[in-house]
Amino acid sequence: MLTLELAQMSLVDGDIAGNLEKVITKIREAKSTSDLIIFPETCFSGFPTHDNAGDYSQSLDGEIVKALEKEAKAKGIAVLAGICEVDNGTYYNSAVFIDPEKGHIATYRKTHMWLTDQGLFSPGDQFVAFEWRGIRVGLLICFDIEFPESGRANALLDADLLLVVNGNMDPYGETHRTAIKARAQENQFYAAFVNRVGMDSFGHQFAGGSCVVDPFGQTLCEAGRDEMTLQIAIDPLKRREYQKDYHYLNERALQYRHEIEIEGKSSVIKIPS
Repeated sequence: MLTLELAQMSLVDGDIAGNLEKVITKIREAKSTSDLIIFPETCFSGFPTHDNAGDYSQSLDGEIVKALEKEAKAKGIAVLAGICEVDNGTYYNSAVFIDPEKGHIATYRKTHMWLTDQGLFSPGDQFVAFEWRGIRVGLLICFDIEFPESGRANALLDADLLLVVNGNMDPYGETHRTAIKARAQENQFYAAFVNRVGMDSFGHQFAGGSCVVDPFGQTLCEAGRDEMTLQIAIDPLKRREYQKDYHYLNERALQYRHEIEIEGKSSVIKIPS
């Protein structure tokens, strides 16, 4: 079994120190039975603009990741959080996964650029799945889940659990509620997303609705529109039992390109430039 804690939260755009302190507090207050706590997209800074991207972004060896590693180790809990990343002058909308013992073990860079991402963030060039606590974990960010190909790429990487850091606002809350259920059902894995709430400096109202969905597309738990923390225990490996009667990947009539099938056996799927 794996116990997830969904930290649906508001934040203050640009207040990196304050938002980091809030995240740290939530890590420290996490239930002792939780294995992993998940935070929203760009949860330390909010969404940047061209004018402030340099101030909002950090490298993966910067203060934020180091602080997460320290707190994860002290609490004995894994952490997944969205961060504005800068790497050699290029900005990415990223998610970092922190193991309490091994530290920073995985990074995913958002591949599908929404309106406010375009021209500011560079898209990532690969989907990533990794082994953790005996399961395979895949990562996506917000707009990614609206594309069936994103979920299928993680299924090709044999993900048992899809985790999504989200920053979805009105009027698109129902879109993501539908999308996360569809990605879970069509790929026969568990899926969870954690969204932001409250209003940002641009006047966007975030939709909340953080949830966990099973491989049948059924919602197991769901938050409202206020700041809250949900805890749920799941067994991601049970999805393999559900594939005994029918296995979508094995039974599809339409196959992807041969090279994608081959790369699907490894830990990444490269996205053609």
